[in-house]
Amino acid sequence: MMHRKRIHCFGSSCQLTIDTLPGEADALVSIATAELSRLEHKFSAFNADSLISKINQSAGTGCYTALDPEALSLFDFVTALWEESSHIFDPTTRLLLNCYDDDGRLKATDSQVKAMLHLVGWSQLELTHQGALLPQKGMLLDLNSCIRPYAIDSVRRKLIKEGIENAMIEMAQDAVTIGKQFDGANWLLGLRHPFGNRTAINRIKLNGKGFAMRGDFERRTRFNDENFGRGLSPIDGYPIPGMLSVSVVADSCLEACGASSVARLKTEKAAINWLENLGLPWMAIDRELRCHGPLAPK
Repeated sequence: MMHRKRIHCFGSSCQLTIDTLPGEADALVSIATAELSRLEHKFSAFNADSLISKINQSAGTGCYTALDPEALSLFDFVTALWEESSHIFDPTTRLLLNCYDDDGRLKATDSQVKAMLHLVGWSQLELTHQGALLPQKGMLLDLNSCIRPYAIDSVRRKLIKEGIENAMIEMAQDAVTIGKQFDGANWLLGLRHPFGNRTAINRIKLNGKGFAMRGDFERRTRFNDENFGRGLSPIDGYPIPGMLSVSVVADSCLEACGASSVARLKTEKAAINWLENLGLPWMAIDRELRCHGPLAPK
């Protein structure tokens, strides 16, 4: 029997769909909820007691925040994305969001943007055996875009350990599945097309795989009379002239997150070449609202 449950975490709604016996559903939901809560409490930048918040609060004090093996592996993952993106993927750019309004329009002056850039740069983060340290007061980290896919991958692992063979976990722009649906039907995920009716979508199969979309063509902003996504450059503080959104299917949600995050920050031509070389199913929407990739509507 299929059971559905919505769980609020990481400032978003997470939907859990599980095929299990009626008497087992509550226990499985509790396992999933506990894991999501654990990771939110541990890593969310919006939780004042989280490890990330402690690093932010200690910025400029010279005090290191200890990292356990789980945290170290996540920092290693982020560093790998930073390197693969030629240092454009940078969680310290959260600070630059203060320069823009809710619609993505620049509200700061050029000099104010430039002044903030000295507080931006993943390369400034010190990672040693003592832990993590941001050297300057005012620097900020936000790893939520990587923690969310890690969290639902972790829930999938726990459900598999409990013997679950059919499940889907969705949160924000991320999703991961176990097997197919209980009746053999495919898990289907909708991708919105940038033209035409808002309900027109391309549906993709997501059986035993992870999915991530980074960027959002519907929340694009205009900058110097051009379309841009909300990604900000750690180099100059302005919107990055890359794809408006990139969607990827991979073996895990975190792998899909890594691929889509890096591709979105490359130039459009470089992103297409890079994604094609990865060999994963993908769809990208460029700044002219054209769709690219094997998952694009035909």
